[in-house]
Amino acid sequence: MAASAEKLHITQPALSKQIQALEKDLEVQLFKRTKQQVQLTVAGKVFLPQVQQLLLQAQQAVELAKRAARGEVGRLTIGFTLSAREIVLPEILRLFRSNFPDVELVMRGICTEEQVKALHKHEIDIAFLHPPIKKKGLNIYPLLEENFLLVLPQGHPLETYEQVPVEALNSECFIMLHPPEKGMVLYEEFFTICEQLGFKPRVMESTSYESRMALVASGIGVTFIPASMESFVGSGVVCRKLKGVTPKLQLAAAWRQEELCPVLVEFIQIITNLKVLQST
Repeated sequence: MAASAEKLHITQPALSKQIQALEKDLEVQLFKRTKQQVQLTVAGKVFLPQVQQLLLQAQQAVELAKRAARGEVGRLTIGFTLSAREIVLPEILRLFRSNFPDVELVMRGICTEEQVKALHKHEIDIAFLHPPIKKKGLNIYPLLEENFLLVLPQGHPLETYEQVPVEALNSECFIMLHPPEKGMVLYEEFFTICEQLGFKPRVMESTSYESRMALVASGIGVTFIPASMESFVGSGVVCRKLKGVTPKLQLAAAWRQEELCPVLVEFIQIITNLKVLQST
């Protein structure tokens, strides 16, 4: 008993008093005491491993809480557009995972407008989207700006151009995303350019990237993609730059301005420290 008291940095009488108080509360005798020694009773032998397990769990709980406060464990839900998935997310996720392997990442591929709604509804923690957006209540961190490319069916007369003049497209049908909100940035920029050149483009709407590529490959019309997506267009189509004024696509990260959880703080730190992001 004296050795146990010494390990606990208390006196032997104080330790004996605490044990007696515990036995009184439990209404169970935990120790048999003689002049020569102190031994566990049958009840004490059952009680001891259970208490040891509880103490271990308490210690683990404390450590887990500390790790959560440091952003080392938890859950992060990330919204992203198709181009964000190809351009910036692989490197960001690789760096974050190497530093925080125990954080659960939930990925949601949705358009910019849906990401903004999801942020306000607390359905995602951070978004990778295309400004401009309504910034109320959100922090916006610009990542890069890239050009759009014109996508033509293979064998189209304009395929011979290295850079296609916009005015050469005045008789083309433009295949755009539907609903228009999914590609509003491109709609507005391209329509403005066409109006400046004196014509209004004909538009056919499509519901997905894949269907747009299929429609272009079949010769029904032309479309646009971010430059970073050129290697994913598939067969039957070709990509060309536009001559002169070119619509541009911005990519940014966005998150709520309210108090941030530690995991999100660490994720944002990875983003802001990344040096490879630049205009394309």
